[in-house]
Amino acid sequence: METIKSQEDILECYLYPKSCYTTPEIIDEALLNEEIIKFNQIIEPYTKNYMWHYDSLVFHPRTKTSQILESVIQGEPRPTDTSLIPHIVARLRYDEDIGDEWFTVFLIFNLTESLEGLIARLVDSDGEFLLIEAADHLPHWAEPETCQDRVYVANGAVHVMRDDKLMVLERLRSLARGPDKYLLSEAAQMAIRKRIIVYPDEANRRRHKARAFLPEKAASILAQEPGLIAFAIRTIVQSDPMERRVCRAMRYFPPEQRTMVNLRMTRCLYAMATHCRYTGDPRTGWNFPPTNSPKYSAHLLGIKVACGLEILVARANERRKKREGNGGPGDDDKWRGYLRRLEDCGYFRSSLQGSEERARLERVAREFLVERPLGLATEHKDDDAAERILEAWKSVKTEDFEMLAQDEASLSPPDDDSWLNVDAQQLESMLNQHWGVEKKSQEPTSIKEKIKAFLNQTSEIEGVEFPGEETREDDPRHDCEDGGRIEFDADVYDSTLRDILDLVVPGGDGEFDGSSEGSLDGDDDERAEQMEKYMRLLDSQLELQLKKDDTSLSSRFKDSTESNLVESMEEEAGGAGPAGNIIGGPVRRLMHLHLQSPTAVPPDLQS
Repeated sequence: METIKSQEDILECYLYPKSCYTTPEIIDEALLNEEIIKFNQIIEPYTKNYMWHYDSLVFHPRTKTSQILESVIQGEPRPTDTSLIPHIVARLRYDEDIGDEWFTVFLIFNLTESLEGLIARLVDSDGEFLLIEAADHLPHWAEPETCQDRVYVANGAVHVMRDDKLMVLERLRSLARGPDKYLLSEAAQMAIRKRIIVYPDEANRRRHKARAFLPEKAASILAQEPGLIAFAIRTIVQSDPMERRVCRAMRYFPPEQRTMVNLRMTRCLYAMATHCRYTGDPRTGWNFPPTNSPKYSAHLLGIKVACGLEILVARANERRKKREGNGGPGDDDKWRGYLRRLEDCGYFRSSLQGSEERARLERVAREFLVERPLGLATEHKDDDAAERILEAWKSVKTEDFEMLAQDEASLSPPDDDSWLNVDAQQLESMLNQHWGVEKKSQEPTSIKEKIKAFLNQTSEIEGVEFPGEETREDDPRHDCEDGGRIEFDADVYDSTLRDILDLVVPGGDGEFDGSSEGSLDGDDDERAEQMEKYMRLLDSQLELQLKKDDTSLSSRFKDSTESNLVESMEEEAGGAGPAGNIIGGPVRRLMHLHLQSPTAVPPDLQS
């Protein structure tokens, strides 16, 4: 199995260069590293100035050797699967900013288009998320259980291997021989491509420039490594009161010496910082301008960023003290324990102590232990950033402040942040743009159109249903717990009668608002009397209208199908029957008024 145990908000990329599935027996880490160099050269123009939210995209070779080292580091038993195909893997944690995930998808698609024979797999915590995007355009057999681990990207397009009996190596070779056989439809491809076609321009649109009033050391560190702003903001946003206690003293970034600077970050980071309610400890000595001052936002942002850096540096210092007290993580005892576990796993195979092969394997193991690319590296990303900030803090000199200092008037203006405020109409437009479905064809509204639509339907085993009127299991009108109670809508009933007979109903809109239950409440005699008058007037108008027609109802319909239908209605005398069920309750009431009596109602229509 090439799959790594999935976690939340993590994208896993598996890339198979052509040689990995054509001649896998000769592939080693050196050859895979050569492929990685090609990858980086292709994506470097896009990633050069890109600001990652958490992880950056880093490729690592993965062979049976690295599989053993990975299991040892994670404390797991030696992997029993020996069918691993050498490949390249990248594991990216994007956390709150899903834009990083789709930017990476764009890069992987670009690689498969640029390098002949390169096949990739992309999986996140939702599984085959590419198919989720194209869910409305998938073939009928494409279910989650039939597509798991069988979705591949090749030549910049998505392919699905339907045969579940093929092993991974066979799938790759089969896909390389005949990619068109497994290609998804163009509609599905477009649904997926819609998410990545906006790049690389989208990467520039996601940037935001803001002003911040920062301690001088903090401003100097972020000027040298702008990417550290992500860790500072995420740290202060996710911190708790216990972690924020170090911000009372501000030992590493005191508020006395501050300067106004421009900070560049992603819109996601700026939104997180803006909505973070922490405003610094009042005992620290932060001085604020009035809330209506144009500088207020810059002061507040500077406090949040400085406190995030303070927490990270304090955390790194604390870890260093613990390591020094415990002898450090790289002491001989720890290394010997690591080597002992490797021996038990058979990592060194039959190499002799002191041989060149043994020395090479030990060197690879030590490098893997330091880097830990596939194991716990993601979980320790904040720790690594804290170490970098601490080192940068120690190396900052006074002349760095002088070089950084500039007149506030010379700073470029901050970007407009009105995009933070989205009204209901904009939100609806955004949702429709992303999740909107194609408009369905207009459903028939008149009785004649409904009859024709009904006759054109193909009957299933449970009978024919009108378009758009299928019974849904989650429809509250069909809730079995209601005890079969039928809800009657007086407005719909009135509107249906108007359409049929063009009656002029007395009273304006809203005269009989609400349901029949509310209008005929036994406690409201006045409303009951009004409704009774209304029904009597309605009955009289129905009689007048029917008397004006000297011919039978059949003459009102021109074609033989409708005549037969009306004839069946007459034989049913307004009661229950096939024709009445097709036409519906309102017309059956009308038929009964004409055929029998304006006052008696068939039992099946009595409320």
